[in-house]
Order: sequence, then C-alpha cells, then structure tokens
Amino acid sequence: MSDVLTTMAYERARSVPEALTLLAEGGEDTRPISGGQSLVPMMNLGLAAPAFLVDVSGIPALRTIGVDGGHLVVGAAVTHAELTTDPLVAEHAPLLAMAAAHIGSRRIRNRGTIGGSVSHGDAAAELPVSCHVLEADYRVESLGRQEWRPAREFSLGYYQTDLRSGELVTAVRIPLRPRHGWGFHEYSRRAGDFALASAAAGVALDGDRIRSAAVAVTGAADRPLRLEAVERRLTGVTAAEAERVMSGLAAALDVADDPYTKGADRARLIEAMAVRAVRDACADARREQA
Repeated sequence: MSDVLTTMAYERARSVPEALTLLAEGGEDTRPISGGQSLVPMMNLGLAAPAFLVDVSGIPALRTIGVDGGHLVVGAAVTHAELTTDPLVAEHAPLLAMAAAHIGSRRIRNRGTIGGSVSHGDAAAELPVSCHVLEADYRVESLGRQEWRPAREFSLGYYQTDLRSGELVTAVRIPLRPRHGWGFHEYSRRAGDFALASAAAGVALDGDRIRSAAVAVTGAADRPLRLEAVERRLTGVTAAEAERVMSGLAAALDVADDPYTKGADRARLIEAMAVRAVRDACADARREQA
C-alpha cells in the first residue's frame, strides 16, 4: 500500500467537466473516487493500484436529489446515509432507502456513495440489485458524450461493469411508480458483513391480486439476478398466495459451493429472502391502496 501511495497522483475536481478532462488525460490507470469505501479496500488488498485518482466527492452537481419529469434523479455522489433520510427518496424510491440502511456500518454509509456502489460491480451490493427492481438507468458521461445505460445491463460480472476508461457515472434515474409496494431483505452472518443473500422486490396490486411484480436477488450469480420466471408466476395471484407460488425457488437456482457456504444452503437463503421481500412489498402496496 505504501508503494502505491508514494507513486499515485491525486486531484480534486471542482466540476463534472473538469473531472471528465482529468479522467481522459490520465488514461487507463486513472480512477474516479468519491467516498472510497469500495476502491480503498481493494487498494489495501493490492487488488487495485491506480496511478491517478480523481476525487469527485465535492462536485455540487453530483450531490443533488430531485424530480425531473417522470423520474427521480439522484446524483452519483449522494451518500448511502443521505438515501436513508432524504424525503424525495422516501416518497418516490423507498426501496433505495431500505437497501441503503443495510450497507455496512454508519461510518461506511456516511462516506459511501450510490455512484461508487453501482460502478464497483460488487455482486453482493445492496444498491445495484435494488436498481434492477426499480428499472433504473445510470447516466454515464465522458468528454463530449452523455448517455443513460440500463441498470439491468450494467453489471457484467464480479467487479465488472459497462464502464470504460474515461467514463463516469454522474446520476441514477428512477421512474416514478406510484401505488407500488417495496420490500428488501438480506442475510449476513454479522451486522455489517457482506450479505450471503439478499432480495429486492416491487409489487403493484389490483385489489388483492398482484398486477405486476419485480424481484431480483444477490448470491446466486456473479451479478444481480432478476427472477423473471418468479415474476410471471406471481402476476395474477393474490398476495396471500405469493409464498406458495415462490416455493421451490431454491431448487431452480444453480448456486455453486464456496469455501464458506454450500450452494444448496445459499439457495435456500435466497428463497427465504425473496419470499420475505415480496411479502413486505405486498403489504406496502396494500397500504398504498388505502
């Protein structure tokens, strides 16, 4: 770590254009940093050794949360802690607040950012799986270019994302979906540990029947996994029937063993988390109907 620090350059950008210029000029070995809660641990472990860090944490344009047309737009440098307390997030994307509350410790939530989390590509992270369910898009910018990329196509594998050299995630855009209910559950051995399994769910009801459902999990693959077959089975059933419909999910998952957990055990955890997330989402949707 000391060798990395003695050879690494650092610059604090004051605006998005300045950050994009620095990223372009720095080349392949340049990395943006905000809260540093993902990148710095990897540097400590020798898994990352950037030659140049561009700090984007103080850029005002990346610190905003607002409604633009039919979307909630969250700046990439908004912290996890801010997601748990912001009134616009609570009104329009409460799933983000639920998920952010599970992230690490208070210290990590105070420093870590939504842009850093989705850019990092951690398959167990809480915010990317929630963004899958929310049908979010990520605004990706580089010099002379800006585009929105779907969250569902952004994760490419363990610590791999659709983010290339010189590019920066600057915002997360979430469509407004009133009268939906949301749920999030995860299991970890200790509070603050990486989750062995987590699930995010969104449900819309028509009376007591599920009109539409979105369910995604972590722990089953090298990226968040959308359970499309489960969503189809849930559509049209009553909220009371949801758990029965989801029974047997574990058997359908192909989860590999790892040094700490048998794949079959993790699959059962994933099923349990998904059932709880859907149950909470149905209850939340009923409250939205009232």
